[in-house]
Amino acid sequence: MVCGVLIRGFSFFLLPLYTSYLTTVDYGITSLVSSFLITGSFLVAASLYSAIFRFYVDLKHDTVRLSRFYGTIILFVLLISIIASIVMILGKKIVGYYFFNNIDFFPTIFISILSLVFYCQYTIYENILKSQQQAGKYAIITLIFFILTLVLNILFVVHFKLGANGVLLANLITYAVYFFVMLIDLWKSSMIIWCLDKRLLKEALLYSIPIIPHNLSTHITVFLSKLFIGDIGNLGDVGLFAIASQFGGIADIVQGYVNSAYGPWLYEQMTILNDSVRKNIAKISEILTYVIGFFLLGIALFSHDYIILLLDKGYASSWKYIPLIVSVFLIKILYYFYVEILFYHKKASRLIFVATLSSSLVNVVISYYLIGILGITGSILADFISMLIRVGIVIAISKRFEDIGLKLSKLVYIIMVVVVFMGIGLYFTYLNYPFTFSYIEFGYRVVVMFTYLGFVLYKFRAEFKQFLNQKKNLLGGKNG
Repeated sequence: MVCGVLIRGFSFFLLPLYTSYLTTVDYGITSLVSSFLITGSFLVAASLYSAIFRFYVDLKHDTVRLSRFYGTIILFVLLISIIASIVMILGKKIVGYYFFNNIDFFPTIFISILSLVFYCQYTIYENILKSQQQAGKYAIITLIFFILTLVLNILFVVHFKLGANGVLLANLITYAVYFFVMLIDLWKSSMIIWCLDKRLLKEALLYSIPIIPHNLSTHITVFLSKLFIGDIGNLGDVGLFAIASQFGGIADIVQGYVNSAYGPWLYEQMTILNDSVRKNIAKISEILTYVIGFFLLGIALFSHDYIILLLDKGYASSWKYIPLIVSVFLIKILYYFYVEILFYHKKASRLIFVATLSSSLVNVVISYYLIGILGITGSILADFISMLIRVGIVIAISKRFEDIGLKLSKLVYIIMVVVVFMGIGLYFTYLNYPFTFSYIEFGYRVVVMFTYLGFVLYKFRAEFKQFLNQKKNLLGGKNG
């Protein structure tokens, strides 16, 4: 987990290097291909990645059947992905028109199609290691392949100046090497038997195929949004959208890790639920909303400076979309709080796909129309509307199962507070300094940030004082 965060963080700080050698069109192509691989892999692999987790629990004590299961999944996905690749190559005109905004088939689309074969295997191996809880091995392998990808990118993009094709070629080589490492690792550990076990395959497909819509929904909306943006505008616009979305990715990481701690804590509280516990849950959820809001506010206020000062001038306008993307993630805070109620109740967890799938379908329809009118802003607005729908459905379903004390009105109020601070902080940036850096204006945003922090600390001064006293007593006890 820590390794993954560090790698994503390091990748983020490599943006100045990449944007110096990649035009916005190049970046748009790499972003479009990335979405194609993720979306295509779920379809080609029939979402069997999820089956790897589920079936490991049942088969881990039967080494032979587990080895046959791994061999079956790997071979089946390999065969299907090769067949799919051949079909796409034969239908290259259709594929290029509908999935790649008519970019050149060779070498760009050709490399992307080949990458799909190995990307599926790359994801299978990741899930095998995760399901077996081999965190150390996974971290080491991930780090090694990150370094390999970085070296290849520098070689192809910086030295040979291959642009987007250099990035795609580096990824293809990395995925291919990863595939052979998987085969060697599974063979050396006697964890693979090459076969197509019809019974195991049937059971796995019966499990994985029904959850394809759930796994695919979010990714396909992103992919289609990029296609719509590229079709209405150009791939340069897709590149700008991709840069802005990376800052949204930071917001997602913050929320994800807060939620990974909040979820288990909430489940414990729900086993002893009473009025006192409900009040505690309400208080903690409010504090967490302010804390997450602090980080999201920071992303919204200071992404401008990172882009203006460090990235190529061609990417300067991308910062304008980041506060809008952050607003979507502010709404998503509510989703994380309420969806945990559904995860806790097994019957309710089956209904999550209703919220995910319906909101994604709405997103696609709205994106198609709004992107034609508003461009990139239309895509973000569609995300905002669909997130509101998703949150609304999840809240409605959760109310049918249990009231854990969450105060929706207070949580919405906190989100509005963050939005107000965001608006105050960015007013002069939008008005006077959209493409330039000003120390005075930067200082103003720092003051806004600290004002928000002071507001939160004052509001929870009693809880903060209690926390400091606990730390003081703890340190005093150790010294004693």
